[in-house]
Amino acid sequence: MYDYNTILDEFIQFKHFLGYKYKTDEIVINEIKKYLIENNVTEITKEVTETYARLNSNISANTIARNMGVFREFCNFLKCYKDIDCYQIPNKIYPQNHNNFIPYIFSYKEIKLIYSNLDKPLKDYHYNYYRQISYPLIIKILYQTGMRIGELINIKLKDYSHELSMFKLINTKNNEERYVAISDSLNKEISNFINKFHYNITLDNSIFNVSKSTISKYFKKVLNVCNIKITDKGPRLHDLRHTYVVHNINKAIKQNKDINQILPIVMTQLGHKSLNSIIYYFHISKDILGTINEISEKELGYLIPCIGEIDE
Repeated sequence: MYDYNTILDEFIQFKHFLGYKYKTDEIVINEIKKYLIENNVTEITKEVTETYARLNSNISANTIARNMGVFREFCNFLKCYKDIDCYQIPNKIYPQNHNNFIPYIFSYKEIKLIYSNLDKPLKDYHYNYYRQISYPLIIKILYQTGMRIGELINIKLKDYSHELSMFKLINTKNNEERYVAISDSLNKEISNFINKFHYNITLDNSIFNVSKSTISKYFKKVLNVCNIKITDKGPRLHDLRHTYVVHNINKAIKQNKDINQILPIVMTQLGHKSLNSIIYYFHISKDILGTINEISEKELGYLIPCIGEIDE
């Protein structure tokens, strides 16, 4: 039996030697390592790779494609550099799912409606002051920062700076650290919340003691109060992240700011490494389309001649 624990470590070192950061893919490598060792795999066969691909039925086709892409690279490393026979996964056997998914972008009117009704579903929790304050604050943070709910609930007290108005994120989706800026008004709310509920708790404690599913259920109740129809396509809690991107770009357009300067800021706030990666989050909404039309008419309207009256 091969020592896959050592070989996988060698594979990571090999990728680093070639100049790849390989930080995100190291997470996949550790999953593969765990799978091979726990199942006492002596040879990587077609059946072994297919079983690994089906381990988690809840992940998306894109995630499966990425994971199997890493597995494919490892198998190639085994064959070409370690002279170990193993199944060579075909390139397109796990294609990405380009289903043209369109997220729900909340309008400014809907966001105002949501904000004004954040307390309505909490009447059932009249005895729990913590929920009455924390749940609405979480929704505000998600919309105003573009963070993922998983990132927010993992933030500890020591990762928040009132003086700098920012969060330090450690346990992110890509396993990398980043800083998230907070507006002055939101920073004040967060600071008041912490002073009220965490004045005698250690800095290693999380700011919010709540689960993803609990906040998702609460958010759906808020949408129901607002009469915002929910279907199997959304809106979802994660759509606040998409809305954050669209609204910030829309704001920049209205203020005649250079989009080339705004996009890197939005990209950094979201935790992405390339501008192409935020295109997934950006979609034209009615609000931004109206702004573009208004600016186009103002700046370029003179290029389009008016049609005069037609003489019979």
